[in-house]
Amino acid sequence: MWSDRTPQKQLIGIDVGGTKIAACLVDLQGRILSTIQRPTDVTEPEATLDSIAGSVKQLMDANQLDSKSIDAIGFGIPGLVDAEKGIGIASVNLGWKNIAVRAGLEARLEIPCIIDNDVRAGAKGEARFGAARGLSNFIYLNIGTGISAVILLDGKIFLGTRGLAGEIGHAVLVPDGPECKCGGRGCFEAVASGPGIAERALGKIKNGQDSILAPQGGSHLPILTAENVFEAALHHDQVAIETLEEIGKLMAYSLQYLTLAYDPEAIIIGGSVVLSNPLLFKNIQQMLRKLGRSSWVFGKAYSKDLVRLSTLGNNAGVLGAAALVAPQP
Repeated sequence: MWSDRTPQKQLIGIDVGGTKIAACLVDLQGRILSTIQRPTDVTEPEATLDSIAGSVKQLMDANQLDSKSIDAIGFGIPGLVDAEKGIGIASVNLGWKNIAVRAGLEARLEIPCIIDNDVRAGAKGEARFGAARGLSNFIYLNIGTGISAVILLDGKIFLGTRGLAGEIGHAVLVPDGPECKCGGRGCFEAVASGPGIAERALGKIKNGQDSILAPQGGSHLPILTAENVFEAALHHDQVAIETLEEIGKLMAYSLQYLTLAYDPEAIIIGGSVVLSNPLLFKNIQQMLRKLGRSSWVFGKAYSKDLVRLSTLGNNAGVLGAAALVAPQP
C-alpha cells in the first residue's frame, strides 16, 4: 500500500496534549526545521482526530510536502496506548476510550502512522537525540502533572507482565499521605508531582508558617501551583525552600529504588517539574550523594552522572514522536 514512497530525510513528530497539539519537522539528527501549534479539539474523538490530522496537513503545507514525501509520521499520545494495535486505550486528557487512533489518522492522511504513549516516545527521543544517546540500559523518568517511568533494557522497552512496568508514580512513598487519583494514598505522584508540590507548600501555610505565598489581607487560602513555589524559593521564602528540600529527598529515594531494581547506566529526568527548577535538582543530587556515601551497595551504582536532566527540554514531546519513525542509525 505504501510501496511508492521514497526514503525520507526529514521526520514528522506530533505531540498530542489535552489543550494543544505540537507538530514538528526535524532532520535525521533531531534538528528542528519547522514547527506549528494548534488547539486540541476534545469535544469528541472524531473531532480530536480531525484536529490532529489538521496539524499534520498544516505543517506539510507550510513546508511544501506531499503525502509521498514522508515515509511515516510519529505521534505521542497521552494515556494508555497499545502501540502494536494502534489503539488509544484510555486518555483522561483526551476523553478517549478504546479509540482506533492509527486507523483513523491513516484514513485522514494517507500516510503510515505510528503511535505510542507520550512518555515512551520521550524515552525513545532521548535515546535517539538526547541525553541517553549510546546507552542500552537506562530509565526515563517524567515528572510533571503526573509521574511515570520508561525502562529500557538492552535497548528494548521493558513493559512487564501486565504492561505496568514504570508506573512508579503509584508506588507509596509516604504512608497515609495525600490521596492519589489511583485511589491510593501517599503515592510518589500525589506527593512529588507539580500539584503535589503545591499541596505540600499549601499545607505548611495552613499550619501557620509565614510565607510570601500566603494570602495578604484576607483569610482565603491561595490557589498555588508548583511554579509559584519555585518562584518563591528564588526569593528565599522558607516555606518554598523547605518544600523543595523535602521533595528533593523523596525524589532521591525513588531514584535510589529504581537504580537498585534495574541497575541502569543512567536515569534521565524529563518533565517540567525538575527541568524548570535547578534548586530542586540540586536537592535531589545532594541527597543521592548522601545515600551513595551511607550505603556501599548503592555506592557501587552511584556517580554524579547517574541521574541526568533531559537535553531535549520543551521539545521532548515532538522529538520523541519523531524518533518513533526515525530509521535505524
